[in-house]
Parts: sequence; structure tokens; C-alpha cells
Amino acid sequence: MGLSLLLLLACAPEPVVDQAPPTTDPQPGTETEPGTETQPGTETQPVEIDPVRVLIRASLDLRGVRPSVEELALVQQDPAQLDLLIEGFLVDERFEDRVVALFSEIYQTQSDSLLVTYWETSSDHPGLVKSIGEEPLRILAHVAANDLPWYEIVTGEWTMADPLMAEVWPLDYPAGETGWQQVRYTDDRPAAGILSTNSLWWRYSTTYANANRGRANAISRLLFCTDYLTLPIEFDRDVNLLDEGAINEALKSNPGCVACHNTLDPLSSYLWGFYYNSATHVDVAYYHPEREQWWRTATEVEPSFYGEPSFNIEDLAWQIATDERLPTCATEQVFEQLLQRESTLDDTRELTALRETFLDQGLTLRALIRAVMASEEYRAVGSVGQWKLTRPDLLASQVEELTGYRFTYADYDMMTTDTYGLRTLAGGIDGGFVTSPAPQFNATMALSFERLAQAAAWSVARHDKSWPDEARLFTRIAFTETPASAPEPMIAQIQDLHLRLFGATVAADGPEVQANLELWQELYEAEGDPSAAWAGLLSVLLRDPAFLFY
Repeated sequence: MGLSLLLLLACAPEPVVDQAPPTTDPQPGTETEPGTETQPGTETQPVEIDPVRVLIRASLDLRGVRPSVEELALVQQDPAQLDLLIEGFLVDERFEDRVVALFSEIYQTQSDSLLVTYWETSSDHPGLVKSIGEEPLRILAHVAANDLPWYEIVTGEWTMADPLMAEVWPLDYPAGETGWQQVRYTDDRPAAGILSTNSLWWRYSTTYANANRGRANAISRLLFCTDYLTLPIEFDRDVNLLDEGAINEALKSNPGCVACHNTLDPLSSYLWGFYYNSATHVDVAYYHPEREQWWRTATEVEPSFYGEPSFNIEDLAWQIATDERLPTCATEQVFEQLLQRESTLDDTRELTALRETFLDQGLTLRALIRAVMASEEYRAVGSVGQWKLTRPDLLASQVEELTGYRFTYADYDMMTTDTYGLRTLAGGIDGGFVTSPAPQFNATMALSFERLAQAAAWSVARHDKSWPDEARLFTRIAFTETPASAPEPMIAQIQDLHLRLFGATVAADGPEVQANLELWQELYEAEGDPSAAWAGLLSVLLRDPAFLFY
């Protein structure tokens, strides 16, 4: 299998260079609309995107699905309805899932690897792996969906859990309930929102020698957008890195070390209650107050927050909550995730305005997201970089909504896991070895998306043929027509697919319809089966640039 994949990659076409839909030599069904040709080295003035395109982008970002035909028609008839629909998306029940997705690339907790294997104790191991990875993200999502102030993510006396987590952790999950619920740990750990969760410190583990420094850096990176590992330092190469005593002395006296460690090490000292001696359930599932003072022997550095001393992680949470860097960082994170690009110094004015809106609106994430979505850049297409590439989880959710198909194997979701799945091959992250999504469309993404598209197309074609009264996509045909025997329903069906998949209205005698009919005929001649021809055509449309970029 590995050799076959290498051969396929060797024969694969060159990946798309820029993050934009190709506008030349399209596949059958490709819209001419998504993408403006921009020559390297040239700049264009932002052009306001079509309201339908804004609608599609907002619906995918806030609900994980494409807008309905009715919503498309509403905006086509009256563009003023766009903002009203976006307001509805912001309170949609799927909004929480999209907040999880929004921050998953930042928090990187959704990993397939657990500190403990729960094969015997869990009724659903794949589900448990997924749930544990989402715990801190669900706290963020709950805060966002309930318009709580953002600092609640570190001051909340609760966490989020589902029944699978309640099976293996000390949680007061209510009996008889299902799904994600607001609960509390029952092992008397300090209340500090995400900082008190098992999931966060399972993802960001430590050794005794590291003394929680990696965890302290995670706090700085996630909440203040400052990664110590990226800070420029001048290090004395005379320090013997093989001598632990020499290293500890350098951390206290060497200027190159002290510059970072005089703030990092005091932050690390708050976290010893989450130090694990072994990867056993009784150790890693529980908080250990008896270890809180281990900093006295490990580093001899008292807990303090940038020079402000306090006692435990609950004190730390409130120090973080009142730090002005918390809303500044959240603003930067939402801005970058919604625009799919890193912020620069040129964005300072806009980021400042967004932060002020965030503060004025009570630090509610929904207000911040609304403000970013109202920005010119979110609604404009001025360069190829402003087309957004669909991430694997978003591709999976919209395909499922359209076709009813979810790509799974042995109960593992193939687009959102890596042990059995395709997440990193499809351009996502694994929270460990791959921590940044693919910036450009590449060969493994093409192969992964192809498999998803083929499987989903076959699934919905079989479904719609067998249960026409419950058809999802193929509502105009009976799977008996050909272009020669019944061209009208086939043309109408192709028009419907373009509208549903791309938000595009195509003419009955247009080039898109003609190209699709020709492809259908070629597939029909090869298989002699109308269902196979429709499945093949749909699989091509699901891989169209107009579907993969938004």
C-alpha cells in the first residue's frame, strides 16, 4: 500500500501554487466565478465580493454547511438580507462546533494519542479520544455561545464533558443526560477554566527536568500569543548542556537564559499539581494537591505572574483574566483564523479597532466574530490569498450535510483523525507532529478529497435512487434518463447541483451544463449504468475548485 501511494504521488500533478481556485482548464462543472487572475508581483484593489459569496463563506464559517437554496434566493433577490442571515448563523446550534474548529488549530489538543489507553474501561474508544481532545475547546465554545465574557475561559469553576469522559474521569456528569454538558471535577482541583482541564495538560505534558516549562509556554502562547520558543536569544555556547547542574545554574545567572526564564519559570511553578509520575489512570486522571510545592526542589523558583506573586493556579487564572494581553490575543487569533492568514504590522489599526469592539461588547466572542465578518477583507477578493482553503473537518461537515455520508472506518472519522484516518494527508493537523495546516493545495489533499468525494457520491446516488421521496440531491431524475431520451430533467438536475454545491445559477444552454452532460455520457458509455454516471459526475463536482475554496 505504501509503495502504491508513493507511485501515485510521483505521478500526481503539480500542486496549486497559490491558495486560490484555478481559473484555467477547469474540470467539467467548474465555475468561472471563483477567482480573479493575479499575476505575481502585481497588486489589485480590494473588490467587494458578491453577496452570495459572502453568504457561502459566512455559512461555512459559522455553521459548517453551505447555505440552503432558499437562503441563496433570499440574498440574490435582496442583498440587504445578508447581514440578517449572518445574525441567524451566529445563534445557530452548530455555532459551537465551529468555535471548536476555529480554535482547534491554535490549541492543538485534538490528538489521537492519549496518555492512558481506555480499551477496557470505555464503551467507545474512538469517541473518547475525540471527546478528550475537545474538552478545552468546548469550554471556549460554551463561553462564546452563551455570550459570557472571554476571561471566563480561565476563571470558570466548571468544564465541559460528555458521557464517555464521565466514564473515566472524576466528573459530576448528570445521570440520564447526553451530549456535552457543563460539569465540575470532583477531585477538589482549583477552579481555573481551561487551565484546570485534564485534556490541556495531557496534550502539553512535561518531565521533571523540564519542570512544566513547556506547559507555561503553552499558557503564554494560547492566551497571550507569545511563544517563548520563537523569541530571539543569544545563548552562551560555553554552557555544558550535558551537565544538569550547569544548566540549572545558567538558568539563574546566564543573561541569555534569564531573559526568558525569569518569567517562564515562575509561571511553571503553578502547575506541579498536574505533574504525573506515571501514565496510569489513577495518576493522570486526578489532580495532585500534594505536589503543588514540588517547585521548591525542582527549580526553587516561587510561583509568580510576571513579577506578581500568588499561591496557586486559581490565583493565576484571575491574574490572567485581568491582563490586557488576553483580549488582544483573542482578537488576533479570531482575525487570523477567519481570514486564514497571519496578521502583520499593517493590520495594527484594524486589530486595535476590533479589540475595542470586543471590549465594548463585553468581551463576547460572538461580537468579535461579527466584527471580523463585517470587515472589508473578509468580504473582498483583491488577491489570490483571500480565497480560503477548506479544512478537512469543514469539508467533511458540508459533504455530510449535502449527501448524508460521513467517511468512517472502524468508528474513526477519516477526515478528523490520523490513527486510521486521513486528517494530516488532507491538509489538517494532528496536534503533535503536524501543528500547522497545509497552506496550499497539494497532492495528498487531492487524493484524500477524491476518495471522500467518490464515496459520498456513490452513497447519495444509491440513497436517492432507492428512496426518491427522501432524495437529498437527485430530485429531478429517476436514474433512467439519458441525454437522448430525456434531456430536460437531466439539465434541470445539473442546474440544481450547481446551485446547491456552488451557489451558482447556470443557464440551461451554458458551457457548464454542456460539459457535465458530456462527462455523464462518457461515464454512461463506460459503465452502462445511469446511477454510476451520476455518481461519477457528482464526485467531480465535489472536487471542483468552487467547492474546495470559498
